Amino acid sequence: MRIAIITVVALVAAVAAALILLGRRGLSSGRAARLARVGRLSARLSASWLGARVRRLFASRERRARIDADRRAADARRVAETMGQMKGALMKLGQIISFISDDVPEEFRAALASLQASAPPMDLALLRDVAERELGRPLERAFARFDARPVASASIGQVHRARLPTGEEVAVKIQYPGVAEAIRGDLDNFGLLYRFVAMAYPSLDPGPVIAEVRARIGEELDYIKEAANQRLFTRLYGGHPYIRVPRIIDSHSTARVLTSEFVDGRRFADVLADGEAARNRFGEIIYRFVVGSINRFGVFNGDPHPGNYLFDGEGRVVFLDFGCVKYFPSEMLRNWQQLVLSYLAGDRATFRDRLHTLGFFAPGVEPEDDALDEFFGYFYAPFKDDRVFTFTREYNARSLRLVFKPEGKLLALSKIMNLPPDFTVVNRFQWGVNSVLAQLGATNNFHRIQREIVLGEPPATELGHAERAFFDGWQRARGVEGKRAPDELRRAAGA
Repeated sequence: MRIAIITVVALVAAVAAALILLGRRGLSSGRAARLARVGRLSARLSASWLGARVRRLFASRERRARIDADRRAADARRVAETMGQMKGALMKLGQIISFISDDVPEEFRAALASLQASAPPMDLALLRDVAERELGRPLERAFARFDARPVASASIGQVHRARLPTGEEVAVKIQYPGVAEAIRGDLDNFGLLYRFVAMAYPSLDPGPVIAEVRARIGEELDYIKEAANQRLFTRLYGGHPYIRVPRIIDSHSTARVLTSEFVDGRRFADVLADGEAARNRFGEIIYRFVVGSINRFGVFNGDPHPGNYLFDGEGRVVFLDFGCVKYFPSEMLRNWQQLVLSYLAGDRATFRDRLHTLGFFAPGVEPEDDALDEFFGYFYAPFKDDRVFTFTREYNARSLRLVFKPEGKLLALSKIMNLPPDFTVVNRFQWGVNSVLAQLGATNNFHRIQREIVLGEPPATELGHAERAFFDGWQRARGVEGKRAPDELRRAAGA
């Protein structure tokens, strides 16, 4: 536990030091104020640690345990508050830490979980100027009602509930002033972190990977692009029996203001108290949405974390935030599908060939079969065999260690294996989506669901039958019955 706490504090300190070295500007108060906030956090964490050490000298064993627990909880609150106030990539880092691994102490995960939807909000007075300049009129003229208190605060903007003059209830996301400059500085920091990763993986060329990360995260600043992404997903899933994507309100959306229909629903933390059957159902819906979007349409909503889901009163999962969407090249997607299917079929020759084609290994580099089986077999475990599988926190924790702390033959494998640029975003699937499913304890025969979606085999569940009927009707309505090429289906949806 002590090592995990030190790791979290060290991670925050490393990010803070990188910000200082990179000389980035503050979110709204300028560079000096932003660096001062980081300095205050570092000083408070140091003072907290030293103070606890002194108090422990004169305390009983039981009292020492209480002192340590109180210090961890207080430090977690301080870190979460600072990350939430600084917004940008630092807040996004906190969101990821909050749910991706149990190696992070519970106190930190609980405190950082607040960043998923209810981080410290920014005063509306600071956002009003952004919104009114973007919309070209006062908020009182643009909306019949505009709630001053936000319903959600994210890393790039915050969401307010409002009512259009037509009477429709809407959610209005306004970008924080100065966040674009902050994010651009944070991207340099992500590049620094990837260089550290490259030190552990000497064969990895960090250049293409950093470019891919820049492209994906940079898109989140452009609400025009996000609106286009969300419109596509609305067309792909409009009328779906259990998947819902809110409709964009074009008249009130710009580059820094994004307005969509308001959807009322429970948050992710609320459904964790539901029964096993309900949680399994929600887990299957999330799995089908992600795997189906990738394999049917070649797209992936690349920011999966608990704050981006709502659960409405009709049993549907509402998917939010389409600022980071990956459009997979058709050839890459075909090779990826062949890679997975050849592994499931035990066809080692084709599997190796697809690995080289996709760029995991340089020409002439031939990894050991045992190492490949152990590495890829673990990531394919949820759907590798025809059996029921349960996503657990332990499963996700080991997947992180396989990549970032490989041992034995996997350490040797890591030194000759590359991470192709198109697969950078796939990590968000493996750790983001899988972490969400682990929190739900999602249990199902994902092997059959996978084959149903990828190979068109008969539906494996009740939800599968409903989805098959929906997409059969979807294709008939657009005159593309029987077509399976993702780019063709996207074009049929108006992409």
